[in-house]
Amino acid sequence: GAGSDEGEEGGWSPVGDDEGGMAADWDGGAPVVGRQKGVDVVKEFKNLCLEHGGGSFKNLSIELNSFKFSQNATYEDVVCGAVLNCAERAEMEEEGTEFESIAKALGALSAQLKKWRELFKMCAPRTTDEVGIIIGLEKLLRMPAYERFCSQGLLRFLLQNLHNEEVLSEEAILTWKGRREGGQGDDHALGLFADDKIKDFLEWLEDEEEETESGSDDDDDDDE
Repeated sequence: GAGSDEGEEGGWSPVGDDEGGMAADWDGGAPVVGRQKGVDVVKEFKNLCLEHGGGSFKNLSIELNSFKFSQNATYEDVVCGAVLNCAERAEMEEEGTEFESIAKALGALSAQLKKWRELFKMCAPRTTDEVGIIIGLEKLLRMPAYERFCSQGLLRFLLQNLHNEEVLSEEAILTWKGRREGGQGDDHALGLFADDKIKDFLEWLEDEEEETESGSDDDDDDDE
């Protein structure tokens, strides 16, 4: 229930977080039990992250976790907010000028996401929680600074970068793929997923996974 974990004064632990993990996926869905009316939890998580002045993420993770329990939110919501914080920080560093190219936008975003990878690890204890990172990427592509790069494959490049940096596992990306193939998500999210560049990336990822699996089978044969 909503109150079962709240007694642990903000002590951060991934254990026992068995909420559905779906809240971040739906805009304007049914109200979440135990959540304060009218609270946009992803926005609140983003704002808490924007207040972080640097240094260790430990205290911030405790603060995020405490708010998460108070609003019956999910780790998926937390990391989604953290990604949007990265997008705003990248934009602020441009000091009001627009990104002149997709390469500039990708470079600025990737640098911020890399800086925050430690927090993503803390706040996405399970592979399914990492899906919140991808939902954050989808949401940042609604922001005027990034929206114009949708058609140029910005989401595909971000997914590839985060996969290469081991921030996003193959399992998380394929979990997200399963949701979108099943029609979960709003028109914006489903439209991004339908892009041929995303399909090419997912095919490459699945081929790579098959090669890795067959390679480990060969190793097993060698051991016999």
